[in-house]
Amino acid sequence: MYQRKLMEKQIETSGLRLGDSCSIYPFHGKKKAFTLNRHCIDLISTKYRPDNLSLSFIELPNTDLNHFHYRLELDDKEKSGRYVLKTIKGKAYWLNGSAAKEAYIERMDRLFIDDNKINFDPFDLKEIFERHFEHPILLNQQLVSSDLKILIQGETGTGKTHLASKIHEKSGRMGKFVSINLSSFNPNLIESELFGHKKGAFTGAIIEKIGAFQEAEGGTLFLDEIDSLPLEVQTKLLTFLDNHRFRRVGDVKEVSIKSRMIFASGRPLESLVGLGTFRKDFYFRLKAGHTIDLSSLRSSPKKVQDACMFYSLKNGVSLSKRLTDFYETLAWPGNLRQLFGHLDKKKVLSKTIKLDFDHLDEELLTQSSDLMNLSDSKELLPLQNVKEDYVKKVLAKCEGNVALASRRLRVTEKTIKSILVKSSWQEHK
Repeated sequence: MYQRKLMEKQIETSGLRLGDSCSIYPFHGKKKAFTLNRHCIDLISTKYRPDNLSLSFIELPNTDLNHFHYRLELDDKEKSGRYVLKTIKGKAYWLNGSAAKEAYIERMDRLFIDDNKINFDPFDLKEIFERHFEHPILLNQQLVSSDLKILIQGETGTGKTHLASKIHEKSGRMGKFVSINLSSFNPNLIESELFGHKKGAFTGAIIEKIGAFQEAEGGTLFLDEIDSLPLEVQTKLLTFLDNHRFRRVGDVKEVSIKSRMIFASGRPLESLVGLGTFRKDFYFRLKAGHTIDLSSLRSSPKKVQDACMFYSLKNGVSLSKRLTDFYETLAWPGNLRQLFGHLDKKKVLSKTIKLDFDHLDEELLTQSSDLMNLSDSKELLPLQNVKEDYVKKVLAKCEGNVALASRRLRVTEKTIKSILVKSSWQEHK
């Protein structure tokens, strides 16, 4: 409990903090690591002992005859709890590719002092945070290890496949994790993919095929997009759930197997029962197990912040506060898959490890379901029109206050006025 509270307090704030870890890669010698457990730590050149040396210091090799002295200390004046790196003696240091004499240090920053590389990473929080980010079901070993069926419901991109694989991984099952996306197969071939077929069972069946059920023997079979399963196959699958026996297509013999079943649906199954596209008895059979509902990103701004921190720790990058604040305002119809895919693109195209708002993020406005629903739109709007709509909506919420709107959007007042001027020019053209 204490570690979780510490983690939550740490991830809410930016900047290097007490308890974070640092790694030093000297231009010669072995890697060093230290934890920020003091308010002041001096970084000095080898065999140099200045008069104002603090109680805690670390020696770094120097490539020339000149000595250097840098001080990493908590900024008590601002009472921000952040570390600032000051130059006491020597040349400017290089921080994320830029020269500096004094600067706040952020987590994931990369520092060079006279060819000595220093990384600042909250390694001590990484494992705790990953556990926090994972679904609580993974902490219930009795449920994870059982044979109880699991139904995972959630929008596309909420992490249904990832959670299913994690459940299998922590279950300790010796068999394989077999994942089948039912919507990706021709309805006429789904039965063969699941149960297999005998040679000559149908045109094109030139060899005998082992189905997903037999492949997952002793392991876990994950059936994604169960809502797309044809009614006739639902019937056969329902029979299997009752007795764990099935027949391959074209076979007369029954096969008995034992595997953990996990299902996933991107649509509420209850509504499909009402439409007549999902069998009621099959629905109740699935619900008889354990059901997990994965929430969307737009339902919780805190979840967006958690996802950004998870990505930051996993990929060794730093996301600015204004970037994560902007992400909280978006609908994210593709949820985690869309967010992580977008961040992957930013990471590849960025020249530094610090990611901030740029032109790539403007493209996200066109993907917001609050602005337009692509499935219902007969005509796609130009990006400029989407920007105008978004700015006007934010201005309306801010009662026409441009300064307040600029702060909410994390852009300059000039940018907002420029968008509105273009809009007015187009209307009068």
